Amino acid sequence: MSYLSTGILNKHPNTTMALSELVNLNPSTTVKIRIKVINWSNNTTITDTEFTLYPNTSINFLVFLVNPDMEINSEKYEIRYQTSCDFNVFMNSYGVDNSRANQEGNTILFKNLNAITNTAFNLGNCSPTTGSITSL
Repeated sequence: MSYLSTGILNKHPNTTMALSELVNLNPSTTVKIRIKVINWSNNTTITDTEFTLYPNTSINFLVFLVNPDMEINSEKYEIRYQTSCDFNVFMNSYGVDNSRANQEGNTILFKNLNAITNTAFNLGNCSPTTGSITSL
């Protein structure tokens, strides 16, 4: 089991969503993934979502950082990842605008993620709102 964090990110003014790209390069191992996105502007959890990543597959996970209808306006945010497998599972995080164009300063590649403890991962448990998963 591994626990990773982007650290706290200051949202670019044009960023409206956080996009995580995940890939499982294991040829036969199914991986359980949990993604938690925290709004550090008001110390709430935007989403806390679990899903399955099958062998040799990739997915995108998209969550709103700005959405007036859901009362979300996150100037500072963090993405935390929990994986059931420590090898051949990679994730990158991007702050994107409504057209999904990357925004300056909101890209965190796998090699830049920070290892955290299980205890740190579970801090900040608040009511989740929404996220969506799209397959590639």
